[in-house]
Amino acid sequence: MDSTQPNKATKQACDNCRRRKIKCSRDLPCDKCNHLLLNCSYSDNLRRKGPKFRTLYPLAPSHPLSLPPPTTVPEDTRTAHEGYNDYAPQDAPASLSAPSSFFQYQHQFQFQPLQIVPSPPDSSTDSDYSSNIRPYARRLTSPIILAHVNVFLKYLFPIMPVVRRDELQRDSHHPERVSAQRYAFLAALCATTHIQLNLDGGPGSDATAVDGQGLMSGEELLAEAVRARNECDVVEEMDVESLLTSLFLFASYGNLNKQKQAWFYLCQATSMVFTLGLHRESTYTGLNIEDAEEKRRVFWLLFVTERGYALQQSRPVMLRNSIQKPQVLGSDDPILAYGFINLINLFEKLTVSLYDWLSAGGSDEDQLPTPASSIQSSLCNTPVASLRGVLEIQQVDILITQQWLQAMMWKLSRYGPDAGKSDGRAMLPFNLPIVVGKAVMSVIGAASQGAVDAHGIGMEQKLFDLGSALTNLTTTTTTPHSQSPKPPIPSADTRELLWGILTTLSRIRGSQSYLFPRLLEQSKSVLGIDCSITLGNFLPDLAPAPATNAATIGGPGTPVWADDKRDHWVVGGAAADIGNRDEKLEDGEAEMMIS
Repeated sequence: MDSTQPNKATKQACDNCRRRKIKCSRDLPCDKCNHLLLNCSYSDNLRRKGPKFRTLYPLAPSHPLSLPPPTTVPEDTRTAHEGYNDYAPQDAPASLSAPSSFFQYQHQFQFQPLQIVPSPPDSSTDSDYSSNIRPYARRLTSPIILAHVNVFLKYLFPIMPVVRRDELQRDSHHPERVSAQRYAFLAALCATTHIQLNLDGGPGSDATAVDGQGLMSGEELLAEAVRARNECDVVEEMDVESLLTSLFLFASYGNLNKQKQAWFYLCQATSMVFTLGLHRESTYTGLNIEDAEEKRRVFWLLFVTERGYALQQSRPVMLRNSIQKPQVLGSDDPILAYGFINLINLFEKLTVSLYDWLSAGGSDEDQLPTPASSIQSSLCNTPVASLRGVLEIQQVDILITQQWLQAMMWKLSRYGPDAGKSDGRAMLPFNLPIVVGKAVMSVIGAASQGAVDAHGIGMEQKLFDLGSALTNLTTTTTTPHSQSPKPPIPSADTRELLWGILTTLSRIRGSQSYLFPRLLEQSKSVLGIDCSITLGNFLPDLAPAPATNAATIGGPGTPVWADDKRDHWVVGGAAADIGNRDEKLEDGEAEMMIS
């Protein structure tokens, strides 16, 4: 800091505040520079003459999240990127570790411009670096990437354990130094994190940040990721990193409910598996243990993702369980690896013939899949008591997926090729949706909101499928393909479960699910509610929901989910306590691990 300047206030704004066009206290140091850890000075000559240049200044040269050294760019180079620099932020946080809610600290994701940053040097010397500067078209800044990376590691890494933490955080500090392919990977990861966790908030959330500057939305991050990906030669530079970029783009589009684009990138990722030979066990024999385990996790994550998505969208599958699973005892995180293996085991029980039949429209009688009853029986026999100690986010994924798969098998059993068969196949219980619905709502009632929301739109779709199964159960007067009347079902349990699922969908990921209106419309006759009911008067009606003497999920009285007042995402402190397995909810409620 310049010690020659007086400490008294001056008539001139300091150099940093004047360049950023923000109010300056005119002290030394001024309040803004002191808050942002900037070197405060009053040394600029305000009447300089000669050619004008555009100078990019760092946010905080002494801060670990600072940008590259100042780079002077001629005015004609700046013109092509005018639209991005017009949104320069007027403030930035000094730390990402404040333990507060995301929406209170949403300016961390303020639309900082996609900076013109220098490309990586051709040699390692500083002199060559400074003399061979040529700007990229645009790139996300380090604070934006690092903030999203920290949120990813805290909430999404347990369900996507396919990145190396240290390398990811190191590259996030210096996005200007990574290759084009690595930058596309980082941008796609940011887009997935932002969109899957719905960090934009609900329709009623505040869309402005500090000093009226707009936020960088998830779709803007996705557009930047696609742009960066298009600058790469995917075929010539194909590797695991390129595969994961396609996977993240699939997740981003899938969470936006853009299924055509999502299916394209998922097929691209699975095709890369075959091109890279990840489906062959021989590929892993020549690799060291760390690389082999990383690639095994990538393969099995694609395996699980493809099978879950294909079942929801009636698509075929390409991957088979053709290689060994990742190690548990020899891994860096045995608890996380054990939970991942349990999820893989669930989807291994679904046969390829089932997907072939679904993708054919369910009308090919010559290719009947494995009886749904046998698949359901196998799913039901999967042990869940052994999940004690597994990460909460993984427990929610495993337990709800297990129940959802049983509900899907019940649907196929009642309306698929097994319906009405009398060849000795065991029929699934008619009231199975009630059984799995109670199990699902028990999981949701015991889990933190963040553990449920972390699974994105996939969780919404699973809850919708369960709700649809419940409405089908109550609106059907006879069993399909049979004239015999259906067995009696407890209508009170059905209504209570529908109320719970609707309530969850009305506020999942901090806003109303796009599937909520559809399920509400299907449930009106079952719940006996007025046809004019909307979201505005749905929640007030939740309190006086039908009370019965029947056993409820959470015990007698009000259901466990009816008085859930927990806040949405708590990601302001995402940079702190990464990997803390015993974290508590920010509102003081102890984390409830699912037993």
